[in-house]
Amino acid sequence: MTIPAVDSSLEGAQQAALDHPLDAGALALVGPAGTGKSFALVLRALRAAGESARGAVLLLSPSDTGTAKLRARVPSQTGIVCAPFGTLAFDLLRASGPGEVAEIEEARAAILFEGVGAELFSLEWEEFVSAELDPEITGLRAPERFAAAAFRLIRKLRASLVSPDEFKSLGLRGATAFYGHPPNFASADLLMATPERYRDSLRVSPRELERQREREVDLVRILARLYAAYEGELVRRGCMTAIDAVYEATLQLRARPELRAAARERYAYAAVDDAQDLTGAQIGLLSELFGERLRGVTLAGDEAQATRGFATGARGSDALRRAETKIAFSKRYRSAPAIERAALLGMDPGRLPASDLARGEAVQVYRAGNAREEARYVAEEVARLLARGAEPQAIAVVTRNLRCAHAYVDALLARDVPVDVAGAGSLYDFPVVLDALAALWSAVDPFRHDFLLRNLEAPWLRLSDASIAALCAEPADAQPLLFELPGDEEDGARAARWDRKRDLRLGRNVTRGDVDASLPAEVRERLVAFRTARARWDSARRRLDLGALARGILEESVLATLPPGARGRFDATLVARLIAAIDAFEAGDP
Repeated sequence: MTIPAVDSSLEGAQQAALDHPLDAGALALVGPAGTGKSFALVLRALRAAGESARGAVLLLSPSDTGTAKLRARVPSQTGIVCAPFGTLAFDLLRASGPGEVAEIEEARAAILFEGVGAELFSLEWEEFVSAELDPEITGLRAPERFAAAAFRLIRKLRASLVSPDEFKSLGLRGATAFYGHPPNFASADLLMATPERYRDSLRVSPRELERQREREVDLVRILARLYAAYEGELVRRGCMTAIDAVYEATLQLRARPELRAAARERYAYAAVDDAQDLTGAQIGLLSELFGERLRGVTLAGDEAQATRGFATGARGSDALRRAETKIAFSKRYRSAPAIERAALLGMDPGRLPASDLARGEAVQVYRAGNAREEARYVAEEVARLLARGAEPQAIAVVTRNLRCAHAYVDALLARDVPVDVAGAGSLYDFPVVLDALAALWSAVDPFRHDFLLRNLEAPWLRLSDASIAALCAEPADAQPLLFELPGDEEDGARAARWDRKRDLRLGRNVTRGDVDASLPAEVRERLVAFRTARARWDSARRRLDLGALARGILEESVLATLPPGARGRFDATLVARLIAAIDAFEAGDP
């Protein structure tokens, strides 16, 4: 195997990292961003691939994005396995036995979890019948919100290698520790630190504390049972997400010594970038493959850059601290001097040499009174740069995350400035994408009134509030029912307040036209066009695949009514990304 030549101009820390023995205990390359840790890590992986007489060399990162960056640095035909932890875990699981293991997306896992929680939310568990659990747990009054929060918690528990039994034990111990020695709610420091409008919550009696403890214990038991049921459903169906695969592969290696021995023969060394973001399950998988000392493992990271963390389980920063050998990197390679000076000037002008300040740096610091004023200032500055001849692609507006960027995007588009967004954010935070989802839902289920109302207000239907109110009303000449719907004898007052026909009224009026006579002619024309389009989409469902159907629906609705200029081009780009996500989902799970 031919290994690329190593640059002879390597400096101190990089050379020390490259020369460090490969078979020693864990080596940690630590230092701030841009100090060459990843470069040295790849060099060690290449050296290991050239010298290893047994097994492959793993080049890993906790995230898919980090893995892609590492893969781009490694030449082909080097014997290095550069893959996400999930891919590695699936390979180990498929090699562990004859059982078929399928990979699923997070969306499918959420659907499976909803099925698991159906009995809980209908209060069909025997624990409710026998009064072992209190059905008045606060979260159960809002099942969808409770299910979403429980699912997020369970994903974090699996990523941290915490089993259902461990979670139950930790939760019960935590409740006992807190309520066994509650804080002094009459403490002057606590009273002063609590806003006045919340101080009533500190007036708690021993009876109220006991009631809260019982609720918390019940909640822990409910979540532990949901977690165990979700785990059993995945095993029964033989399907897992990447997080589930890492969890299960770690447990398999831990329980079966022969599998662990075979895996250790298969992989000789490992190099892990962004190690500060390793989850407990990923650390556990590395420990099973390379032993508790992580012999042959090189970790590169910086505790100060950690973006992930969980109160329970091992953390990447712990792995960096426990490494047998550490090499510190300090020289900056990534930031150009001008960019570094600009950053220093923005943070603290006093840190710059007097000579730089005397020259006058081309950096302005603007402190706005609120986000809207700041967005206006940024948009005006960008428009000014463009008017002076700057290229749009040469201008970057950097925000902490995409959720913070919406105000700036809107301000730029209002001035007809072309915009593109990049980074880790949710596509579904943008209004045009929600409009597109509403249009897609209308072809499937017009009785999803949340989406139907969005359709009625969207630019492609554009109904007024008065027209929507008329569509929500019962027709003046409604046909009488052949028989009355049965009421609730135990709660006659509630039954009198709620008419079950309301669950269908809006969708029925929109799709059947029961109240068309009370609507203006222009509104009737738009609704007739909508019904015609729905009939056409329903027919297309039988002959088109998912991506083509979605593309056709959106071209007739949302894309057909986009505004001109930069706003329309930006929205069209977002809808195209949604269609690409649908295509990818269909390809991965036909």
